[in-house]
Order: sequence, then C-alpha cells, then structure tokens
Amino acid sequence: SLANIPLTPETQRDQERRIRREIANSNERRRMQSINAGFQSLKTLIPHTDGEKLSKAAILQQTAEYIFSLEQEKTRLLQQNTQLKRFIQEFSGSSPKRRRAEDKDEGIGSPDIWEDEKAEDLRREMIELRQQLDKERSVRMMLEEQVRSLEAHMYPEKLKVIAQQVQLQQQQEQ
Repeated sequence: SLANIPLTPETQRDQERRIRREIANSNERRRMQSINAGFQSLKTLIPHTDGEKLSKAAILQQTAEYIFSLEQEKTRLLQQNTQLKRFIQEFSGSSPKRRRAEDKDEGIGSPDIWEDEKAEDLRREMIELRQQLDKERSVRMMLEEQVRSLEAHMYPEKLKVIAQQVQLQQQQEQ
C-alpha cells in the first residue's frame, strides 16, 4: 500500500500537483458539460429537423436568426393588433341606431330592412374581428414567452436587468 511509503518533499509536491490537476480537469469537465447542455437547450428551441447535426456556431447563428424573426413577427402582430383596435373603435364608437340614422336617405321616414341587415353584418364582423384579435394576442404572448426563454438562455444577466426595468415601469404605470 502507498500509505506506508514515506513521502519525500518531491513526491508530496507531485501528488499535490496531480490532485490540483484532477480538480482543474473536473471543473473544466463540469463547465463544458454546462455549456453543452445550454447549446442542447437552445437547439430544442430553434426550428430545425430532428436528428440534424448542428455545430455550436450553427446553433448560435440559427438562434440569432430565430430571435430576429420572432421580433419581426411580434412587430407585425403588434401593428396588426393596433389596426384591429382602431377598426373596432371606429365601429363600436357609434351605435347601430345612430349609424342607421346617418345612412338613411333624407325624406324616408320608415326603417329600412337593409339597414338591419347591415347592422347584423357589422355585428358578425366585429365578433369575428374580436376572435381574431384574441387569437393574435395569445400567439403574441406565446412568441414573447419564446423570445424571453431564448434571451434567458443567451443573456441571463441582461434578462434580469431588463426584467427589473419592466417591473419598475409597470409599477410606475400603476
């Protein structure tokens, strides 16, 4: 057994170096495993073919492109959302009775059947638009969550700062 062999200063130094090297190697292995796990997480979040081999550089590039496309989609949905809100406000801003009175020809005293059909069509269209708006809101919220998730993997410290800023802004708005 090595325990019975007396340690000379040289063998003791060699043993200490070997132990330090093993510790450093172990730490490096854990660090690399953590980095590889992060890349695997990113790979599951980006659109790609299952089983497709991707280098770390390709994963980072595709992640950046995916975040960019999500931001563009978010912008497009926000613009569409704003347009739909304006459209709803325009049509809900005046009552059907007022619209009927505004649309009537002067001199005609009796309500027109066509006016009722127009009002009903507008009601149906508003319901459809509200449903579409709700769907787009849920898609937008899902996309925003995906962007936050990707950013959390790529920029964890930056995300914490942004989250704090958003919380402060929300508190100020309330």
